Amino acid sequence: MSRSPRPARYRLRSHPAITADLAQLATYGAEAVAAAGNTLDDLAHGRVTGKALGDRHVSGDLTGLASVKFDVAKSPTRRFRLVYGEIDSNTLGVLAIGLRDEHAIYRLAAKRLEVGEALDPTAARDT
Repeated sequence: MSRSPRPARYRLRSHPAITADLAQLATYGAEAVAAAGNTLDDLAHGRVTGKALGDRHVSGDLTGLASVKFDVAKSPTRRFRLVYGEIDSNTLGVLAIGLRDEHAIYRLAAKRLEVGEALDPTAARDT
């Protein structure tokens, strides 16, 4: 996808633990962190739209959230997910970024929803 100097379509707000999510992603290499950054940029500019999530038997109810798949360039699979939801028509809240393996990212997102940390605009930070 081409990067453009056009202003972002959406303002992104991140869960307070997104920094820790990215640090964990760094264990897969700097390219994984860069791929997450590119995915965030694509999301902000409306170049990607995630798959809607719902009530999942493995992780819990993620209704209202969506997931975008990503990985490093030339990877044969897309191991990582970015889970987000709409705060308002101009703002998306990034809830979790991480490895999909064994549905870990969805369990993490559900846990953050359970403790009320989800997409609270007052707790979130601009990404």
